Amino acid sequence: MTGRVPGFAYRTLACALAIGLAPALAIAQPAGRGAPPSGPTQSRPTQNKKVGPQARGPDDDPGGQSPLRGEPQALVPQDPLAVPEEVDKRIGSDTDERPPAPTGELERSVSSGYYQETRGDYRFRFVPPLYLEHTRGVGQTVETSAGAASAEDTEGLYGMLYYRRRSAKADADVVFPLAWRLRERESRLLVLGPIAHREAPGEHDNWLAPLVFEGERKDGGYFHSPLLLTTSRWAEKSAFTVAGPYFRDRVGSDVDWGVAPFFVRGDNGNLDGARKRYTLVPPLLYYTREREIDSSKLTVVGPLIWKSDDKRDVFDVAPLYFSIRGKPESGGVRESHTTLFPFFHYGTSDEQTLFVTPAFLSRQTPKVDTLLTPLFSRSTTRSGRTSLTAIGPIAPLYMRYTDKDLGTDMLGLFPFYFGSTSPTDRILLTPLFARVENVGVSRTFWAFPNFTLTRGETGWATALHPILYLGREKEASHTIMAPFFWDFASPKGRTTIGFPAYWRFANAQEESITQVAGNTLFMQRRVAGGLDWQFHFLPVFSYGEDPTGYFWNIAFGLAGYQRSGQTARVKALWVPITVDSPKQTAHAYP
Repeated sequence: MTGRVPGFAYRTLACALAIGLAPALAIAQPAGRGAPPSGPTQSRPTQNKKVGPQARGPDDDPGGQSPLRGEPQALVPQDPLAVPEEVDKRIGSDTDERPPAPTGELERSVSSGYYQETRGDYRFRFVPPLYLEHTRGVGQTVETSAGAASAEDTEGLYGMLYYRRRSAKADADVVFPLAWRLRERESRLLVLGPIAHREAPGEHDNWLAPLVFEGERKDGGYFHSPLLLTTSRWAEKSAFTVAGPYFRDRVGSDVDWGVAPFFVRGDNGNLDGARKRYTLVPPLLYYTREREIDSSKLTVVGPLIWKSDDKRDVFDVAPLYFSIRGKPESGGVRESHTTLFPFFHYGTSDEQTLFVTPAFLSRQTPKVDTLLTPLFSRSTTRSGRTSLTAIGPIAPLYMRYTDKDLGTDMLGLFPFYFGSTSPTDRILLTPLFARVENVGVSRTFWAFPNFTLTRGETGWATALHPILYLGREKEASHTIMAPFFWDFASPKGRTTIGFPAYWRFANAQEESITQVAGNTLFMQRRVAGGLDWQFHFLPVFSYGEDPTGYFWNIAFGLAGYQRSGQTARVKALWVPITVDSPKQTAHAYP
């Protein structure tokens, strides 16, 4: 067995495809070009009726009509189970040709423990338990490149340990479990204990398990030796090798190799202008990388870092010194940046100058002039259209900011005054009073110590923190006198709490009410046909009604009565007793 699909399976599949596709192929083909002549079939009787205009041939009678064009017929292959050669090579099978069942008269012979039977080209011999042999193709020959050869396929078991097969396509000699010699067409396998050798066109394998495994294929091969800590495989597009600490990995032209953990090197081997190379030496804290596409190079040696490309050079001594130099001659900008941490940073270019120290920051561009210090700051942007002046920020005393483009003006005299005006808002803050206005939307006022008032387009709110809160937003309102009274109302319902004696929850959508006042409980909800409500004077008395009846209880059922439709129950010592029901009425008045 080779693990392929059995021959009868793909022959059946080919037959099904041929029968299923033949009608579509025949219908798509015009009559007169390979279509079978019209005539009766097994499922359609002969029809002589002529319909519509008919095409005329050279021998047709000009005065008459030609016969009706034949209806397309499904073409069934002559051998539905035949598999085309190209399909057979693609899907494979357990065997190329399974011999048909033998034909002829069965002949048997038995003599002194020897048994033999024959039928046609089939022969079976048996001498229990030492000899068993089965043969097909007895007396037949096949044509080969070397001439006529025997077509016999003989396999047998001898001495219960030796298996032997001889045929034109496969041979086998097996002395179980020590030796195996197998042949399948041009592939040969020999196994002697831990030694294995296989040969086939363009490939071979040699194994000495578990020491050495070696093989070769048309486009590569492999070599494995666990004892030598070595494994290697190679192909046309990739290869991988590990030999102790040495490794090499190749994918196309990209190669990485090294001796771990001492040295690693890589090269993508690109010759079209995108080459990349790197080298890593971990014990020396050394790393270098080159990229051809942007002419960049990076080198790291401990804390020293060099980096260069077409636009700039970088040199760092981490984490203290950092330096950048531009290359205007090769496409970069004219720039220079130097940092000596934490003492200063100085940078300059055609567009700006930046100087930073622990005492101040100075930045200048054609449109920005900024000076920041712990005691005084001054900044202008957009060519003077905005300006900021501040005394601080260590001790903030004065701040003035203007933006002429946005119409914004801010002034702060801390901690006594802050004011801001803009087209969209107005702000006034003092220690005793504050006013914040979102122009055309809302206004909020605050007065010492904790009073706020807000007015807007959709409502208002007033608060005296943390005691009184009043307000309305569209159709919703709230009233709070903490911690005793809480009221929230909206079109969906209302919640009112008079802590701790009064609680009321109303849902307008469901028309339900739950109310607790002292030791009384009232519940109401809308049901089919009307309202269902209950009143409880806890724990003494309860009464309720619904569209079908009513009830009353004393002490939750010590005594009580309930009527629901035609059913009536009484409660005595909390036990319900049915005193009237439709069933009792039916029995009482048949």
